[in-house]
Amino acid sequence: MKKNLKQALVPLAVMVFGAAAAFTTNAVKQNDKAAADVTHGFYYNSSLPSGKRCVEVEVDCNNISGPICTDASANVVWEFKGLLSCSGELYMNQ
Repeated sequence: MKKNLKQALVPLAVMVFGAAAAFTTNAVKQNDKAAADVTHGFYYNSSLPSGKRCVEVEVDCNNISGPICTDASANVVWEFKGLLSCSGELYMNQ
């Protein structure tokens, strides 16, 4: 009985470890893809009509770390353009 239990658990353990390794590899690839230089960002302009308040600007920023990214006019620059707001912090390349 003990021998049969061991024979059944070993392949199951191998499959579980294989699936965990696959998920880990995929997560690392997605993280590497997301952590990159950003050349276009958005700043929020509340004086514009709703839906057009995120204004696109060219920047030299990244989404990893550093001081908060700003454009030439000292506007804080965000990574994503949403319907009502800009989101996703960007950081200055050093």
